[in-house]
Amino acid sequence: MIKTCLLGLGRTGKVVAEELLSSREFDLVSVIAGPKSKKINKSLRELTNLDSELLVSSSTSLAEEIRKNKFAIAIDFSSPEACLKNAQVLAENGIHMVVGTTGFNKIQVYELKNLVQHYKIGLVFAPNISVGINALLFIAKSLAKLVPDYDVEIMESHHRNKVDSPSGTAIKIATEIHNAKGKSEKEKKNVFGRKGATQRENSEIGIHAVRAGGITGVHQVLFAGEHDEIEIIHRSYSRKVFAAGALTAASFILNRKGFFSMEEVLSYEDKDQEGPIENLA
Repeated sequence: MIKTCLLGLGRTGKVVAEELLSSREFDLVSVIAGPKSKKINKSLRELTNLDSELLVSSSTSLAEEIRKNKFAIAIDFSSPEACLKNAQVLAENGIHMVVGTTGFNKIQVYELKNLVQHYKIGLVFAPNISVGINALLFIAKSLAKLVPDYDVEIMESHHRNKVDSPSGTAIKIATEIHNAKGKSEKEKKNVFGRKGATQRENSEIGIHAVRAGGITGVHQVLFAGEHDEIEIIHRSYSRKVFAAGALTAASFILNRKGFFSMEEVLSYEDKDQEGPIENLA
């Protein structure tokens, strides 16, 4: 079995822990939380009712956890700031990663790519980690080419405690649609919500966020023409879709090097197990 570390034990992290514990491929040997977390030194049984006495450790002892447990891969569902700090330690020790954390800015993504390139590790960067969302992305890109003149609006809904807005997935959808339409960087305009007298520009994509109740995740993409409209909707009923995606990504990246998206995980075919180095630029 593949010895695995889980970083972050929030809503999704707990479901990932459950999937890892029931997996025949992975062996969950370490769980990491932030240094100020009240979960430290408590067992998974106590925190999640899972059948495991594995204790949560502080991120300050990550290097020690690597030496002690000798895990081969780490799955991160923490925060961008925590992920970057932990990624430095993991990369230095040659540990491959799956990052399902959302909310990264461009500079933070660039820092992750630099770590991958410098330490020659494998990393799947997948804030859009579910298979269903990647199916939506595929369809959205196809529609962008078929109906390039249609206006595009993206609506995303999540639970009231989600920290980032709009979601990283919504931004990813917009970026992929812009790219599919062949837009230059200057032409890629996203509008986040609207208020007052706002006339729409032809190249813009509107992105709108809802934060309410316990919504797991809904992403809607609207292509609207003068006489008809096309709408794509993906609804997550359970966080298990994210956990399943994380384990799929972990299986993929174990013996590969490079920086991969989830889309590449689901479609990639190679013979030498070497990652797409061009993605590191």
